[in-house]
Amino acid sequence: MARDESVRDTTSPAEQTVSDDERNNTSVIDRRSYLKLAGATALATGVSAGAASAAGDDYEVIEARGQTITIDSGQTWENKLIDFGNRNEISIIAKGTNWTVRNIGFTGTIPYNTAVFGVCDSGSGTSVMENIYFGESTGEQPASTRSICIWVDPKHNGHLDVTNVNFNVPGNNGIYGSAPAYNGNGGTVALDSCYGNDCHHTAFRIGDNGMSIDNCMSYKSGTRAANRNVWVWEGKYDGGATIRNSHFITNGVGDSIATNGNPNLTIDNVHTDDGHGDGSNPKHFVPEGCPKSGEEAASGGSSNSASSTPSTDEDTDRSENTLLVDGVGTAGDTRYEFTVSGAAEKATIKGATIDDGDSIESGHITGRVAGWRDAFRFAGDLEELTIEGDARVFVNGERVDPADYGQEKPHVLTLVGNGTTANYELAVDGTIETIEGDDSDEYATVSSGNTVEGSIERAAQRFRFSGTLTDVTFLDGSAQVYVDDQRIDPEQYNEQELLPHAIVIDGTDTDGRTTYAFSVDGEVITSSYRDASVNPGDEIDGRSVSGKVDDGLDAYWFDGDIADFQLSGNANVDVEYNARSN
Repeated sequence: MARDESVRDTTSPAEQTVSDDERNNTSVIDRRSYLKLAGATALATGVSAGAASAAGDDYEVIEARGQTITIDSGQTWENKLIDFGNRNEISIIAKGTNWTVRNIGFTGTIPYNTAVFGVCDSGSGTSVMENIYFGESTGEQPASTRSICIWVDPKHNGHLDVTNVNFNVPGNNGIYGSAPAYNGNGGTVALDSCYGNDCHHTAFRIGDNGMSIDNCMSYKSGTRAANRNVWVWEGKYDGGATIRNSHFITNGVGDSIATNGNPNLTIDNVHTDDGHGDGSNPKHFVPEGCPKSGEEAASGGSSNSASSTPSTDEDTDRSENTLLVDGVGTAGDTRYEFTVSGAAEKATIKGATIDDGDSIESGHITGRVAGWRDAFRFAGDLEELTIEGDARVFVNGERVDPADYGQEKPHVLTLVGNGTTANYELAVDGTIETIEGDDSDEYATVSSGNTVEGSIERAAQRFRFSGTLTDVTFLDGSAQVYVDDQRIDPEQYNEQELLPHAIVIDGTDTDGRTTYAFSVDGEVITSSYRDASVNPGDEIDGRSVSGKVDDGLDAYWFDGDIADFQLSGNANVDVEYNARSN
């Protein structure tokens, strides 16, 4: 371990704060004005622009003595053990954008009436605080002396990920992250796998502008009348607040989830003992990955023992391996497919949700994840793995490369001609491609990655695809169809009605966005006709359609007549009757 030598005290320490929640909003912000980071006097200590971590117990020890440490844009501050001694103060200011604070532990007794961290991402980027342990306090103390571990400044306009932070500071506050929502620049905070122990007044305070709490636990002993596990504040921005897969215990005093104003709050799988969640029987545990001591945090370690996770009925009779598809922090949805040699079951590892749409059939699993996690337990070996999207995959806690597990498109679709011309359409819910050098490469066209149009007379055409075959339609004629080595009946896959007419909204040669809405007196479905894209934001409600195009095409099949049409923008509109026969 290294002990710091060059940290000097600032000549004029910042004004200290009062953490009494019962003051009005304005006075709280004013008294914490030193955390408005642009004007903070700072001394940078132990800050690096790189991301190298110290190994083992290789960390720096810093003695608190009233100094201020600043972390600026793009910098990483890590592997520090800070000793408060007997309530000695230190201010750590993280400002700018895309900074990282990790592997930080605290020993000694937390000082009175201070904010240890004052943070914001003021450049609309993403900053990170992870693997931090706050510990040791006397517990009972007057309201005017309670400190705040992390204060998020109103100037925050980016995003802050707070992961694996242990607020083990009875009598003091955990994180106050609501100010940007109701009194600031609208930045967001995401808490994941954090723990609060008897924090007072509040362990986790957030706003309803897109902030979230996931996989967290906060415990109250019941000895403090004004305590709250979570406090959600109504703000002036859209986005709402979300609490998921968390446990909160009050022991009959205070609130598990309190609100200020009328925030837009969504709760999913939240267990409380006072009826404020959507589940009961909360468990007391330190979330997996949270450090349990200052030394453990500073050395880059975390708690992963079996006692760190809540016990549930699922913990018995489980399969030997786990697979986690983690879509947290990714854009759009990810489709996944994998095959195992043994049995498989859905699981709630790291707060994963169990979704009815995910399918398990004889060791073959398919599903989709968007912005969250899906997880499974399985026996035997992982044989095939296909991922389409940006989600990450972990097997038994280790990240894996799907390319190491079979082919990206593991299935083969084969058409065999019978001597007469047949025109066909194919669709899958994954992706499909022709095979180079095969007749499919010459006689078929893939549109939007998941549909095929082509013709066959003799010989065979082969396609590789992922996912499930959803549609086989012969416009005329017929052919034999095989999926892998099994012949199938095309009639069982002909789910879409062949509507004859097409309408195309073409924005490729125009500037700006075009919005449209129309209705028909027959049926209407989306189409990839003329290589149009199928956009999730476009909506079909019965016989009415609404959508928008920028520099692309939207297309629809329909029958009957167009009853009404509205267009705002410069896109061209083509209506082609009997388009399939043109």
